[in-house]
Amino acid sequence: MKCFLSHSSRDKKSYAEILASALRPNIEYDEATFEEGMGNLEEIINALDRSSIFVLLISDNSLSSDWVKKEITEAHHRLNNGQLKRFFPIIIDPNINHTDDRIPSWIRDAYNLRAITRPTIAAKRIKERLVEASWQSHPMLKRRDQIFVGRNTQIGEFEQRFDDFTRPQPTVVFASGLNEIGRKTTIKHALRKANLVRDTYEPIRLDLSRVDNIEGAILKLFDIGITENIIIDNLMERTVSEKIELCSKLIKDILSYKEIILINDDYCVLRFDGDVAPWFEKVIDSLPKGSLAICVATSARPNRHLYINKHKYFFIHIPELEKVERIGLFKRYAGLFQINLQETDYENFIPLLKGFPEQVTYAINLIHESGIEKAFKESHNIANFSVYRANITIEKFQNDVDVINFLRFISSFEFVSIDFISNIESVMGRNINQHLDTLLQYNVCESIGASGDYFRVNEVIRDAILRDRFHIEDSYISALRVFVEDFSKNHNEITFDISEYQIAIREALSSGIKLPDRMLIPAHFLQTMRRLYDRRDYKDVVVLANRALINKENFDERTEQDIRYYLCQALARLLDPRFLDEVHLIHGPEHDFLMGFYYRLKRHFRKALSRYRSALSYPRIEQRARQEIVFVLINMEDFGQAISLARENFQRYPRNPLLAQAYFNCLMHDSNRDYVKLEGEQILQALNSMGGSRAIEIFDNLKAKFEFEFGDKEDAFVQIDIAIGKYKEIIYPLLTKLEMSISNEDISLIQSSIEDIKRRNPSPGHKIAIYKGEAVIAALSGDYDRALRMLSRELSELSEGAKEKLERKFRRISCNL
Repeated sequence: MKCFLSHSSRDKKSYAEILASALRPNIEYDEATFEEGMGNLEEIINALDRSSIFVLLISDNSLSSDWVKKEITEAHHRLNNGQLKRFFPIIIDPNINHTDDRIPSWIRDAYNLRAITRPTIAAKRIKERLVEASWQSHPMLKRRDQIFVGRNTQIGEFEQRFDDFTRPQPTVVFASGLNEIGRKTTIKHALRKANLVRDTYEPIRLDLSRVDNIEGAILKLFDIGITENIIIDNLMERTVSEKIELCSKLIKDILSYKEIILINDDYCVLRFDGDVAPWFEKVIDSLPKGSLAICVATSARPNRHLYINKHKYFFIHIPELEKVERIGLFKRYAGLFQINLQETDYENFIPLLKGFPEQVTYAINLIHESGIEKAFKESHNIANFSVYRANITIEKFQNDVDVINFLRFISSFEFVSIDFISNIESVMGRNINQHLDTLLQYNVCESIGASGDYFRVNEVIRDAILRDRFHIEDSYISALRVFVEDFSKNHNEITFDISEYQIAIREALSSGIKLPDRMLIPAHFLQTMRRLYDRRDYKDVVVLANRALINKENFDERTEQDIRYYLCQALARLLDPRFLDEVHLIHGPEHDFLMGFYYRLKRHFRKALSRYRSALSYPRIEQRARQEIVFVLINMEDFGQAISLARENFQRYPRNPLLAQAYFNCLMHDSNRDYVKLEGEQILQALNSMGGSRAIEIFDNLKAKFEFEFGDKEDAFVQIDIAIGKYKEIIYPLLTKLEMSISNEDISLIQSSIEDIKRRNPSPGHKIAIYKGEAVIAALSGDYDRALRMLSRELSELSEGAKEKLERKFRRISCNL
């Protein structure tokens, strides 16, 4: 489905060119599509014949153009005979009035001629017309796009609030719920049901992460392309009040075009604790009353009681689909694909569905592609779709290395644009744009932005890839380096889109390439600090934090706290005494958490536990504290205390391989061996289903440990040696071999394992395993007194139960020598 763009060549360098770029590839535009060697009229006729929509850009230049007049005549003829589905005239020249005599009377009489002076908005309107034309030609597409089942309570609440004429319409709507539960879809359906927008309307999508804060929101709002003649640089040096005023101005300009902003919020405007960010509250207060401006899809649970008397706010919660809604959605999609299901089929498939809409579409697609019988054989994939979605999806491309490499590359960024991908493509000298089409086809990526011209990897899939130890292909790294160098040289002369801008600055900060401070915002520092921290470049984190905090008086409190949080984590890793000064500038539960982290690294486990337990009562940090408590208890070998919490952590987040590993390690010390074996097998199965190199590495490691506990011990050592050779950079298989060697009381294997671990530069947390091995060697060598001394010194932080168990072991060894 294409549109023909009729315009004057004099308008090409500005409006028409921007519009054409936003609409590609669904556009017939002379520079882009007309072939050399053909007469102009023949080119126009062929292009019109390929088009479903005729877009006329009305300006003084176009109304004076003989070619535009010919195009209008040809379009009128095709409109009358039904060849063209839509005719869409747009005034782009503020000096042209809808009564201008040069506009043909049939256009003046039949169309509501309005000025749209921003090409971004024009592109949105044209895309809506393309959807309408597509629906007209292919009714099945309309049925697919308009499938919506259930949510009657939420839609009813929405309609009732917007029909309540005793109060002004809300300015902002918050839809809370789990990721992938259908928050954004419900919002859009509610807008249409309440007759606030037309059926084909799509709100302007704005994705905001926790680190974006107001500065990131400003950059992304400006990138929409509606506000002009405004300066948005030097945001690090502007006061919070100035930034609130600027953000408000950008939103008001968008509202002037009767647009609605849909924020996909990751704890930016609605924080984890359920409070609206103070800067966002002030922006909402500044917006005009009586009309909806912003919808927010969020995972946070809002503290509604704080906003009861604020009529500008409206909240709805989107739960999982109820059983009857799951059945209805399943039936509707089956009907769309003309799949004839029997009653027994519904009885088989419906119990597998857990209330996530995308799980339903996955099940129907599987039935459509594989048939009912084969799909039911893969019922475990349907049942576990929401848990193992990343692995199930990525498995589709396991034999296509090029697609996997591309996916890993773009997953390392928040979002990307076609321009950025094309830049990388031109440096690499091979076609990678086609991979984006593949990922969009399988819903691995989604389009975002005002005109859908940016792309982001699905949140669940991206999270799984980032958590994994993935490697980016060297050719991508080289191309990215060239792109960043080009950006650093040409950013004053060439206009880069927001994705190119964000990517280039992050890479420049990571690699030490100098860029003017006026281009930076706190989010750039936070994103780069996190990346450097994950790479263990702790000194570079400290350098960036120091640089960012120079302007701390211009940040809101949370931004400053976030920067200091990374600073303190890096200082703790470096065991830098400055940590104790900086941590006192961190307020709330994060202070206790960081102190616990510091004590853990210092191997003061009891102090660490006390601090972590103090942080447990705060929702925003509870899960991190729970995980850390388990890791500390495992280090103390207090498995009895750790196991219940480790089990709960794994059940809450079943696709996190580190939590599976922690639970498994606790489980192996339980006295109920039948239960341990059964549960251990299930954990191994879960790890195998997760996919990804991290989960596979942990699986190989724990499989050897499981074999040691319940199978052939010699075979277990063979398995762990294979894992050690396979994962040369990973220390954990070596730690497992040491643990197995200590259990076997094999002095030579214990000694060689310790030597291998020491060569890997172990962290302070791993030294307790080394000390334990050395104490056992002392006992096996007949030095009982040294073994006991180590128990009271180097191993003093072990739990009392663990120390008693070791002392009994030393005593038994001594008696048997």
